Amino acid sequence: MKKIAIVEFAASHDECLMAQFVALKQNGCYVIFVSIKEVYDRNLFLHPYIDEFKKVQFSGKAIKDFSLMRQLNAYFKSNGISKVVLNTAQGAHVRNLCLTAPKSIEFIGIVHTLKKFQGSFTQKLIHFKIKKYLVLNDFFLSKVIVPKSIHVASFYPLRFPHFDLQLNKKVAEKWITIIGGVENRRKDLIGSIPLMQELVQKGFKFIFLGKSDFKHPDVIYFNQFLKDAGIEKEVRLFDTFVSAEEFDAYLKVTDLIWPMVHPNTQSADEYFKNQISGAMNVSFAYKIPMLIHQEYGIQWEDFSNSITYNFENFAQKVLEGYEHKEDIQRALRETEKFDPLYQEKKYLEFIFDN
Repeated sequence: MKKIAIVEFAASHDECLMAQFVALKQNGCYVIFVSIKEVYDRNLFLHPYIDEFKKVQFSGKAIKDFSLMRQLNAYFKSNGISKVVLNTAQGAHVRNLCLTAPKSIEFIGIVHTLKKFQGSFTQKLIHFKIKKYLVLNDFFLSKVIVPKSIHVASFYPLRFPHFDLQLNKKVAEKWITIIGGVENRRKDLIGSIPLMQELVQKGFKFIFLGKSDFKHPDVIYFNQFLKDAGIEKEVRLFDTFVSAEEFDAYLKVTDLIWPMVHPNTQSADEYFKNQISGAMNVSFAYKIPMLIHQEYGIQWEDFSNSITYNFENFAQKVLEGYEHKEDIQRALRETEKFDPLYQEKKYLEFIFDN
């Protein structure tokens, strides 16, 4: 039986884990999850797929944490682990793990932002150990510039847990969900308010499906704009962590997903240029049509089954797209690359192709 370790040192990118665990378990692997306790505790639905959990606790002291990485590599070796998959293959801890890694164990990494391939000295050190990387979209494969010794492929983690929790949504209501909380850096919040205002008049409601910090200036400022626009009652924010059960329940009755990323705004500094929006794989997995600015619709093949708009025709395009929602959903279901089984087969082939 192949022993594989999946490593996640950060409290992020949980959404990429389930597809990997399911794929590896269905391939008959013994899977060890190496992470901080917070990630393990909040992802209860992963526990049936985990054969062993190895807790990592960082001290914040450089020498002690470096020693911790050496100990972890010794653990990998003594436990007969053949491959280590780094769910977030970047940062100082990953660098230290790679620098002290045994030659006998293959390390494979998932990179979430292309910037890590563009002159990062830490990443260059990681390259000495990791020779195989996954990026999270086909669009980025043509953008990646890496040394010839490194192999890069794409992987879409499209498996999310499903639960019995059901929400009472009125038949006449139309829900647009924005994945994640309120944050200026990630979403064009203020620029989107006039667009939201148009749709509220057409019976739409908006859900920010993620925790928003109500004491943060971004959230305070945004809430004030919503009040000034008279639409605050049609916008739902959460001030606590959204559980996997709630996340699934809202998506099951969501009509459209909106990344809320627009060109020439802060939101565009990262998304669709250096990394994907979290909304994308949720849309592909749940087969929920996305609202995408037309500039990205032209550039990205994956948005061919999305509702594209500009600031002038937003309400019209959304209403038209909503009327053809079932046709878009059918197209998403019929697109092979949006099938989790197809992606997990690709993942296994990449992991085990020596």
